[in-house]
Amino acid sequence: MQNFIYHMPVKVYFEEKGVSKYLPQEMKKYGKNIMIVYGGGSVKRNGVLDELKAVLTDCGKNVFEFGGVASSPSYEKIQEGIALYKKENIDLMIALGGGSVVDSTKIMAAGAEIDGDIWEEEMVRHNIPETMGKYAVVLTISGAGAEMDHLGACTNEKTHEKKTFVGPYADFVIEDPSYLMSIPLRVFTPGVFDSLSHCMETYFGQGTNVWDEINESLMKNIIRNGRALMNDPDSMEIRSNLMWDSSLIQSFSFYTGKPGDFQAHGIENMLAAYTHATHGVQLGILQPVYYDHIVKDGPEVFARFAVNVMEVDPAGKTPLETAEEGIEKLREFIRCLGLPATFAEAGIEVTEETADAVSGTCNVTTTNVRQLTREEIREIILECR
Repeated sequence: MQNFIYHMPVKVYFEEKGVSKYLPQEMKKYGKNIMIVYGGGSVKRNGVLDELKAVLTDCGKNVFEFGGVASSPSYEKIQEGIALYKKENIDLMIALGGGSVVDSTKIMAAGAEIDGDIWEEEMVRHNIPETMGKYAVVLTISGAGAEMDHLGACTNEKTHEKKTFVGPYADFVIEDPSYLMSIPLRVFTPGVFDSLSHCMETYFGQGTNVWDEINESLMKNIIRNGRALMNDPDSMEIRSNLMWDSSLIQSFSFYTGKPGDFQAHGIENMLAAYTHATHGVQLGILQPVYYDHIVKDGPEVFARFAVNVMEVDPAGKTPLETAEEGIEKLREFIRCLGLPATFAEAGIEVTEETADAVSGTCNVTTTNVRQLTREEIREIILECR
């Protein structure tokens, strides 16, 4: 096991009606100017935005809204948010939404207390600001687990780069599973696979340790509840389990003591700079094809996954045969969630020029069972069409 330092400062309130119960006591710690960051119109239609604003107003706060954060957030939008933060002397931002909104708020917080440009500061100078803004999360859709970590990704539309920034941890998170109930399956299920993807990214990194066995249990829970969700989409118990699953994996405990395999994630990040497609959808297309390319280089770990997570019977099979059956079971689960198997099925256009650009610029993982060449990354992207 590698050496590590582990620190998880995020406080989570997991409870129905958690906003009205816990937000007033938290608001006593902050000044008067509160900025709510959110995405599209869903939080307006389902009343969650009005509920949050009412509680903040009752707490005597001045409420500022910053809406319109896209599912693949742009740096230009984040710059607008930073400008509003500075203009109104914001004391706390509240990310009201899921992974894209939380990521955007994190990056806004990273750039809120500096004079310069946060892209220039972190991506060019490689400096992490010593002072950052404060933010909290009211989670309305699960899957990304972004509420638990201090990393946020966004796309620079001018340069077609999607980069990950270091921001602060959330001061606190409120997870109300009742907020998930109005989310249609087509919107919710990409987050289910996103959670599973995060688990697999740590599991298939080099080496093994105690967290791998805990990870196996979490993956089985995601798969079991994901299947159950498709048969009983109105069960808050199922959705609440999936909500907490996604938070647990991004508590970063699973990352301690071993490196991960983030190759599929790296490809998807750069691809999203061109397609602006949903993160979990593109991961569901890319990940099985990526595993097809490397399974022969690590059949033992893929066979363990097949047996312990995907419940493949290994009797009479070689480790490679078992491993390959596990990847097919993974594909079956993706289909069970109603997710597309190809970019074409998803309505995503990926040209050869895009494949060239992505394969030429994405990060190449060195802590997986085998490092890919850039040509092979290009092949994987084109195979997914």
